Amino acid sequence: MNPDLRNASYEQIVEFVFDHHPEDEVDDKWYWKLEPDVQIEPRQAIAFLTRLCQTAGELTKRFTLRQIAEGVNYVFGAGGQYQFSEHLWNPAVAWPERRACIRAIPSLYSQVFEREDDGIGGCAFMLWDWIAYGYCAGSRTPASEPEDARVQDAMFEALVSMLESDHPETLRGAIHGLGHLEHRDGNRVLRELLASSRPLDFEVRRYAAQVLEGHFQ
Repeated sequence: MNPDLRNASYEQIVEFVFDHHPEDEVDDKWYWKLEPDVQIEPRQAIAFLTRLCQTAGELTKRFTLRQIAEGVNYVFGAGGQYQFSEHLWNPAVAWPERRACIRAIPSLYSQVFEREDDGIGGCAFMLWDWIAYGYCAGSRTPASEPEDARVQDAMFEALVSMLESDHPETLRGAIHGLGHLEHRDGNRVLRELLASSRPLDFEVRRYAAQVLEGHFQ
């Protein structure tokens, strides 16, 4: 497994990320065993994530849903976020490219996560936690950092679009993300969701109320 991806094609990066036997134990995940660290160009990483999300349904023809979940966990979560999703805030990558990537993330839900009731092992619920957590933790400061502000706004737009879904785990994932993102209009959107006449799953409604009260994980 060659962790130098700088000259790799999209298909080669797909194989690098997804072609692994999924492990149940977190400490046994393949990406914790990478030596040396993965090397990839920032713009290349964003282009990969954008295409990945836009064409996510194609992955199901080649990999199991568990393999896809583990790969998504890697590129958006702790395993590989510094090589991949961290570049959403990298000003060295043109803003239109990063914004397009953020707007493509909901396609992962409609094309892959919604194939299973559980959102494929919690990915639907946790993805926005992985990438938006810095806003509630204080490491992202949109009031003083322009990059943090415009990424926050783009993420908010993506999350709001996901509230149109009827899949409970997509809705819970979007609500979870809105809680962590701490966007200025986040609570308003959640109040409007709860006040709407649409039939919401009981757990979705309860979770939205909890997030509004500041009680969520």
